[in-house]
Amino acid sequence: MDSSTGECATSYKSPPTSQSSVEDIAEEVGTLHESVEEKQNSSKRKSPMDVSSQGKRYARSPSYSMDSDEESSTHATVEDAHLIRPWVDQFQAMSRRCQRSALLQLISTCGLQHVRHVRQLIEPHFQKDFLSCLPVELAIQIVANLPMADIVRAARVSRFWRDICEDDRMWRLKCEREGLEPLPLPSERVAGAWEQTAMGNGVTIVDHYKGAELEQHRKAREQSYGSVYSRSVWKATYLRRCRIAANWRRLPIGGSMVLRGHEEHVITCLQIQGDMLVTGSDDNTLRVWSIEQGKLLFTLVGHTGGVWTSQLSTDGKYIISGSTDRTVKVWSAKDGSLIHTLHGHTSTVRCMSLCRNTLVSGSRDTTVRAWNIETGRCEQYLTGHVAAVRCVQLDLDGGRVISGAYDFTIKVWDYETGSCTYTLTGHTNRVYSLLLDAPRNIVVSGSLDTTIRVWDIAKGTCICVLSGHHSLTSGMQLRGDILVSCNADSDVRVWNIRDGSCMYRLHGPNGHTSAITSLQFLDNGIVVTSGDDGAVKLWDVMKGEFIRDLILTLGIHEGMGLLFMVKIDLGFDLSHHFAVQGNDDSIICGRIILSSLPFALRFCYL
Repeated sequence: MDSSTGECATSYKSPPTSQSSVEDIAEEVGTLHESVEEKQNSSKRKSPMDVSSQGKRYARSPSYSMDSDEESSTHATVEDAHLIRPWVDQFQAMSRRCQRSALLQLISTCGLQHVRHVRQLIEPHFQKDFLSCLPVELAIQIVANLPMADIVRAARVSRFWRDICEDDRMWRLKCEREGLEPLPLPSERVAGAWEQTAMGNGVTIVDHYKGAELEQHRKAREQSYGSVYSRSVWKATYLRRCRIAANWRRLPIGGSMVLRGHEEHVITCLQIQGDMLVTGSDDNTLRVWSIEQGKLLFTLVGHTGGVWTSQLSTDGKYIISGSTDRTVKVWSAKDGSLIHTLHGHTSTVRCMSLCRNTLVSGSRDTTVRAWNIETGRCEQYLTGHVAAVRCVQLDLDGGRVISGAYDFTIKVWDYETGSCTYTLTGHTNRVYSLLLDAPRNIVVSGSLDTTIRVWDIAKGTCICVLSGHHSLTSGMQLRGDILVSCNADSDVRVWNIRDGSCMYRLHGPNGHTSAITSLQFLDNGIVVTSGDDGAVKLWDVMKGEFIRDLILTLGIHEGMGLLFMVKIDLGFDLSHHFAVQGNDDSIICGRIILSSLPFALRFCYL
């Protein structure tokens, strides 16, 4: 070796110029170890003369002999240290490539005992639990990225891994990443139903409110299974979601119940929240139903024209309706009493968007109005469209209103000043639908020109145009960068809005056979669609696969005709209420059919 340059002066062929690593050396040591053992085993199968002669050859070779003193100690003597130190210094002066070559040559000249010794020195480096070497917070971040099946396997690796897999912070992180809220306390009605069912199955229900019993139950559980199994609300939330997703895929639909109302009039809109179902009709009324009890609670009477749009406040206090009588009415969801009648529009109120106590309404009079539903006061009046306003979205936190109209444009308004910030042009026909992703400043619009456009409303620019449908887009849902759209051409398409690509086209033998009227996202990438063919279908949009039919030929079997709308309330307890609005020769039959999937959801067909 040339010590001045630190490069190898040898005929040995060097490996590629990658950096040396413990992994590469360990792999080489393992290979050499196996090679030496194989040679030794093959020598045992030779004749006695061959074995004897080979034993003499090994005895003469200093590299294949080890004195008993050397075997009994791995520490060098003082005299040996003087010999080793210059060699180590010389080795450290080499380049990494040369160091690797020198190590491999050294190992190749060693006998089995030395190779085993080197292997014993290296192997502990690969037996460390990397997760336990990290801060707990980082370990939680890593485990939270794993799918459920891998978390189950990881929990069996060691006690530390099990503790991480059971940590409430990890489950909370998984829930937050997927937008899951912690399970609320069950209502008295549901708790009673649970207790009745549990008693029949010999199961004890522990009431959240009874702290003493809960603490006693927790201590008994910990004594039996260890503290790692202590209750986690976040884990229960996530696992419940997984069970519900599995139920959507597998469980059969249960019994049914018929709710009669609105007689022969068209049901134009519906809202569903928990146990409450609100339907609006062109008979000038709204009806409020209890899904659990299967009966009409009360009828909202006051409009002098058909009801074409409705909203239900998230706190369940208010029902808001818009009508062809040019008014907006605010009702009490508790008793059905009229709270406010909001005057101002000069034509049919066609669309609304509600955020907390602020309501935005769009009308065929080409204007948009903002209202305070508690005071009944008009807070903003937005003019600029030259044709009927068909869809609106309200971003109250961002101080923005977005409207789409029959004048082919989308307008972005400043809520405080009432001025138009941007007019988004590009569609060549009427704009019928809008989706808003406020945190990312993204709006998605669907038009009669058969295209879908994705906009950056912070810059007023079009991000991409999604082309492929052949008719009006009747429904859209957005999750992250994944957009799912349904169309009157009987297609469901899955798009990536970042690059504008169509990921999947959901059709074929299991697809709808006529216009698709609506869709809604469920959990875990599942989408439910309804169509004029009387079918309700489930799809896995992440894989582009058909899951199953929830309802087939509803019109034939129930006398219902076509399906207009799907709405699902992904609420707590067993209230995954499922509402489908149907049509028979353009006339709603005026009845609601309730069905259920056990432990997962409630179906409601209109």
